[in-house]
Amino acid sequence: MEKDLMSRIKKDFDFLRDKREVKAILLYGSYARNEQNIRSDIDICVVAPKLKTPKEFASLLGEIWRNVDANKYDVRIFEELPLYLKMEVIKNHEIIFSVNPYELSYYFYHYRKIWNDQSVNWFEKK
Repeated sequence: MEKDLMSRIKKDFDFLRDKREVKAILLYGSYARNEQNIRSDIDICVVAPKLKTPKEFASLLGEIWRNVDANKYDVRIFEELPLYLKMEVIKNHEIIFSVNPYELSYYFYHYRKIWNDQSVNWFEKK
């Protein structure tokens, strides 16, 4: 991961630091795995566990799209992702910003447990 790129992402998403509902901003996908190519967009995941309604999610995404270049970034809200993508984010991410990295890890534990429980059940049924 290039330092210049990380600095640019931090700067582009700095406006979210003061939002109480945003607990973390993560880079995931090809850039986090250092497998990007010329066609890769920059995958960003916003962790906002206090948001509950579709209106709240839409409001946050609207604010993000008003402030960042949609041609450069693909921004997703963690809580809205399907479980398999949540696991991709959890396993392969770089922290752009986190209120508390330890709380973030603890928050992710719940999803790891669900994933592990489902995979154990799937294999037991076969």
